[in-house]
Formats: sequence, structure tokens, C-alpha cells
Amino acid sequence: MDNEYQRKINNSIEHLFKSESNNYIFIYTPPKVGSTTLVSSLRISLGKSYNIIHIHDEVMLSVLTGIHGINVNDIIKHLASIGKHVYVIDVYRTPIERKISEFFEKISPYHFNNTEENINHYSIKRVSERFNKLFSHIENNDHYFDKYNIENPIPFDYDNKYTIQVLNKIKYIKLRLCDSYMWSSILSKIFQSDIVLITDYQTSTKKIGQFYNVFKKDYRLPSNFFEEIKTCKYFNFYYNEVERRKYLDTWKNKLCEPFVSYTNDEFKFYMQICLENQYINDLQIEHYIDNGCFCKFCSLKRKDIFFKAKKGENNFEKIIHTDVINEVNEERNKKIYEIIKSTKNNKKFTNNQFSIHLK
Repeated sequence: MDNEYQRKINNSIEHLFKSESNNYIFIYTPPKVGSTTLVSSLRISLGKSYNIIHIHDEVMLSVLTGIHGINVNDIIKHLASIGKHVYVIDVYRTPIERKISEFFEKISPYHFNNTEENINHYSIKRVSERFNKLFSHIENNDHYFDKYNIENPIPFDYDNKYTIQVLNKIKYIKLRLCDSYMWSSILSKIFQSDIVLITDYQTSTKKIGQFYNVFKKDYRLPSNFFEEIKTCKYFNFYYNEVERRKYLDTWKNKLCEPFVSYTNDEFKFYMQICLENQYINDLQIEHYIDNGCFCKFCSLKRKDIFFKAKKGENNFEKIIHTDVINEVNEERNKKIYEIIKSTKNNKKFTNNQFSIHLK
């Protein structure tokens, strides 16, 4: 590794991580597998004790750091080589549901170039036809197999619902979205800390959510796509025979006539037109419930959300630094107003008493 590349890695680490902790967690997954929920859950639960980053690929890495030409695995390996405790987490999601979710993620800015409010009035048939044309081109890759450079992935543990494989002092963790109801206990065991589950960034809660739910219910899968799923190596690796049969039986009752997706050239042209015509901004700002600020006030809000989640609450405002500071200032101004009111009836109210009341 030459000096210039090493310098880029060091600069990337400085951009990505703010805590001085020696513990690092990379949520390094494909999109639409529940990774945002993992990020918010671990940030809320672990606070400053772990550096936590959410990454999909090198393009996302360059956007986050402003530095180009860096491989995510090289950052992971470098941290492990200098004695840091490094965890890398990936999640498997069943292929049809993942493709539907990814399609709906970009349905407004890309696929129909229209507002979600207007798309809500489209017919299921119209949206199904567009989805089927893209079906074969919507990614179904797996980072554990395709990105981590692990030559021999160990078999998935169907009993414990997760797998840990240690290579070069790096702990690679594999979860499944279908087991998310167990993630709290699984992660608590792995990290030896109390982890609460904070469900975050679900398509069903967006403006398009109701249509998304109806689509999942009414969509009919072309029979040729069904045959593709049956032979998918990831599906056959992460689901045991009983689970595979149950999953396929569910879709076997929702099949329709075969459908021919776009060819590779047609898909490239389609995406070119989508991007050229796009007028809706799909940039996601302050994406998570916990965006990772470690200031005193954001840390207090994080602790408050943790204990509320422990009590079973599941509806939380985002921890956005500027909003948190505004809340603090608003509360402080209320206290000042109440103190000023009280001084009208008590002229002996001292400066020392005033400062105590503001604390």
C-alpha cells in the first residue's frame, strides 16, 4: 500500500468516525435489507462506546468522505491491523421482497418521475408492469459473498439465527431480516450490552406506504421469475429446506403468466432517460433517527430514547443536533420567563437563586 493511498485511508477514517473509542461497527450491506434500523438501534444503545458507520458501496463512501478511489474493505482491514476491534454486519432479505422495496425506494424520482401523492393513484397493473420490466435488473447481490472477499463463508446457523466468522481479527456477522424480531437479543449477546431495537426508515411509513402495502398484497409474480428464485444461491444458502418450501409455497399461490424483462441494453437506456428527466431530488438528509452527534444534549436525548424503547415505546423524533439545541433553548427561555414572573412578587430573588433555577 503506497503512502498516498494510506493517507487517503487515514483521512477517510477521520471523516467517518467521531468517537475516540477503539470499537468499530460497519453496517456494510446492500440497500433495503433493514440496515437503517440496525444503525439507529446500535447508535441509541451503544452511544460513544462504538464508532458506527452505515455503508453500501464505494460510491456511498466517496459521498460521505469526499475522497475518491478508496475501497471499504481496505479501511476495515487497516483498523483491524492497528489493533481496533472491528465488526462488519450484513443482512439477508428474501429476493422478491427486497426487489419490491428497492423499486419503491426510487419509484418517485426515477421510475415514474412523479410525486408519491400522484403515484398513489396509479393502478396496480401499471406499476406491476414497470416493476416486471426491471425485475431482472434490480440487484439481488449479497455482500457477505460478493464484497467481503471471504473465500469460504461458514454455513448459516439456522438455530441461533446469526453467524459470526472471524478473519484477520475482523468479526463478520450475518443476520436475516426475517429474524429481526430477535435482533435485540442477538445483538445484546454479541456486543455484551443491552441493545434496544429502534425500527427506522420503513417504506410502509412513507407517503407511498399505503400503496406499497397494497402492491405487496396484490402483486402477482411471473412464473419465470419464480423459477429464478428457486435456484438463487443466496436464497438456498440462508434458508434451510423447510424455510425455502414455506416461502416458495407462499408465492406459488400468487403466480401469473411469464414476463420478459428489459434486455441489458434496454435497461441502460431506461436508466439514462430516468436520470436525464429526473426533477425530484432523491438526496436523503438526516436519514436516521440517530444521526450520530455526541454533544451533551444529543447524548441526553439518545439516553431518553433508549429508556423509552425499553418501556416498549416505538415512535421517536429524530436526534438532529440543531433541533435538539432549539428544544433546549426553548425550555431554557420558558424557565427564564417563569423566573421573571416570580420575581415580580419577590423582589429579594437573588442572582444566585436565578442561576440555580436555570440549571
